[in-house]
Amino acid sequence: MKRLFLKLRYLLLAIVMVIACYIYVSFVGHEYLCYVENVPHPTDGTVPVEIIEDGGKDTLEIIYSRTEGNTALVKVRSKNPGKAYLTVQAGDASSSPAVLYVHGNGIITSEDYFGDFTGSFFVRVSLAVYLAIILTDLIIMYRRSLHKNIYRTRNILSSGLIIFMSGSFLMNLVNLITTHRMGLMDVLSSFLDFLQTFAILTMPIAVLMAILATASNIRLLSREGRTWRNMLAAILSIFLLIATVTPATVSYILQNSTFIDVHQYTGPGRFIGMFIERTAGIIVVYFECILAGSIILGIRAAHHIPAFDKDYILILGCQMRKDGTPTKLLQSRIDRAIEFAKMQKEATGKDIIFIPTGGKGKNEVITEAEAIHKYLLKQGIPESSILIEDKATNTYENFARSVEIIKKTTRKKVPKIAFATTNYHVFRAGFLASRQRIKTEGIGSRTKSYFFINAFIREFIATVYYKIRTHLLVFTVLMMINISVTLMTYVSNVILS
Repeated sequence: MKRLFLKLRYLLLAIVMVIACYIYVSFVGHEYLCYVENVPHPTDGTVPVEIIEDGGKDTLEIIYSRTEGNTALVKVRSKNPGKAYLTVQAGDASSSPAVLYVHGNGIITSEDYFGDFTGSFFVRVSLAVYLAIILTDLIIMYRRSLHKNIYRTRNILSSGLIIFMSGSFLMNLVNLITTHRMGLMDVLSSFLDFLQTFAILTMPIAVLMAILATASNIRLLSREGRTWRNMLAAILSIFLLIATVTPATVSYILQNSTFIDVHQYTGPGRFIGMFIERTAGIIVVYFECILAGSIILGIRAAHHIPAFDKDYILILGCQMRKDGTPTKLLQSRIDRAIEFAKMQKEATGKDIIFIPTGGKGKNEVITEAEAIHKYLLKQGIPESSILIEDKATNTYENFARSVEIIKKTTRKKVPKIAFATTNYHVFRAGFLASRQRIKTEGIGSRTKSYFFINAFIREFIATVYYKIRTHLLVFTVLMMINISVTLMTYVSNVILS
């Protein structure tokens, strides 16, 4: 029951706040203070107000009216459901009509069926509080999750959502301070419009990242050869550039399109174009937030130094030279493990057992574990401090098989384990260990900058893939909001106008 509540807490909180807002608005929404701009000055000091009923219904009654400069303040009370036009007259001159809707429950809205109403400020404050609660909850969960296990993919999602929710909260706060009259549809529309604005504001950063990634990719291709794996950074850069300019491009195409007429106010083309533009903004912003979250977690994991209480350190194997000696990439992993062992020895006096791990590849003369083993011996690590795992074919098996060996050689119920790999690989390696309920900490070795970016992108794609269902769920919620706002706009502007 508790786990179900935790999963549904935001929905339950939303339901409670919606009910509270509805009760409050039901009490105060039967009256509305209408601001009529640019009214003609009355010659006799009075403020004559005319209400034109739509359909002849007796919808409103005037409580009082007065002028403040060129603005007339007219307070009205609902009587019957319907639509009315309110104008202020002075002699032969009259103001532009203000449109008021009276709903079936007596609530009055202005200018739009889902427009401003008495109590809207309370609703907007409630929304700001709701967003603040979600944002605070996300930050708390994120910090707790990092403390418990930095290698969870939920941390990527959480960090991306924190960035996303921070922007949404600030946008809502700015609207709350600067705009005093907003209807329900205006609030939801401003949220979706924020996504488009966010995409435009982040365009320079996205372009810079794309240029840096492409430049490093060109260098990688010239040094390591042309393979599709080595072109991932360039591919993502192109995708990022296309995605970043997509909202503006879509808007330009729709504005000049002869197939979809977006200029007719009540025409279907306007609403189709509105939906397409906002969908482009949602895709771009969500992708950018998740990418930013991945960068934050990847860098944090790469620079993390495990606690100096470890019993074992796994050295994850990778491809070696044809003569069976470690490549610079593999050698850097081994050196990093030795460096950590020395740091731990100096800090606590505790020795550590090295576990070279990795089987034999198709074009390799010996196992990766054996290549690591030989290098360790050359660096002065005694044979008694080395255990070999030489069957694993991937990172998942590196951990699974190594833990089997550890269980056979230790009397400790929960041995302390670390692992050494290249910096870009630390997060995903730690995640694969977590999937097996193996508690471990990673330490990353440096690699060439041009190689790091491409390799990190490969790890980013793989890590996001593991949480694809969650990402699709969040995206679906955003799309449902988009569809709801588009339908509300259509109903208000076409059906109920």
